[in-house]
Amino acid sequence: MLQSIRWAFNWKEWNLSEKDFAYAISCIQLEEKERLGRFVFRKDVRASLVGRLLMRKFVSEYGHIPYSNVVFTRDINNKPIMENISSNLSFNVSHQGDYTVLAGETRNVQLGVDVMKLKYTGGKQLFEFFRIMNRTFSSSEWEEIKDLSLNESEQVSMFCRHWALKESYVKAIGKGIITDLGALSFKTNSELIENLVATDTVLYINNIKQKWLFEETLLPSQHCVAVALQKNEEAPKSENNTFKILSSGELLANSIPLFPLDFEYAEKYLKKEEHPQV
Repeated sequence: MLQSIRWAFNWKEWNLSEKDFAYAISCIQLEEKERLGRFVFRKDVRASLVGRLLMRKFVSEYGHIPYSNVVFTRDINNKPIMENISSNLSFNVSHQGDYTVLAGETRNVQLGVDVMKLKYTGGKQLFEFFRIMNRTFSSSEWEEIKDLSLNESEQVSMFCRHWALKESYVKAIGKGIITDLGALSFKTNSELIENLVATDTVLYINNIKQKWLFEETLLPSQHCVAVALQKNEEAPKSENNTFKILSSGELLANSIPLFPLDFEYAEKYLKKEEHPQV
């Protein structure tokens, strides 16, 4: 039985008509709709909307729960969780760059996922940015990131890879528990390749090897994804599942409107700027 579900959706290329957007937004909970309505830019609305839709799709399809009966609340770390449902399902979402991703498990595990576009947009010189971020990484991680055999673009990619690994772990254990990211030291052992899953990255905390599984892969257009997994304080076995890139039809398959279509809300969305003007 398939235990590991990995989905990705390119929200940047999801161009919605007013009718299509009104339908999609009606398929998430009302409080989430209201939350998304407060975003200033369309890009942020779509990226977050996809995350809500992915969660509902996963819980409904793999928890065998009617779509309209799926109810999410948030824990003390503001992480979406299922309300009043006993289930072995574990899931986490992330969005950055062009993609929103979901990592889901039908086994009860600690789980975190993070996606990063392998591109630097910080504005400063890269060496200055690295100086500012110095305490975020261990000395051994900086050796990997600033390896002199790497060109600047490759250094950025390694920086993003390590950042995604740290974020996946922090999300798996609960935001706020680890505040010193520099205390987490990752050792990578394989290059990332599309359609392949690297599982040999190791986490050390205070020089002690941790019993966690980290799955890493590349998505198209230079995005890396890291999934952190632990079960009963041990690293579970990987199913080596790559991320399936969903179409809009697959994203909304079996979805059901939870309230009437709100065309006034959709019109307000279409009037927003897509992104900040540079």
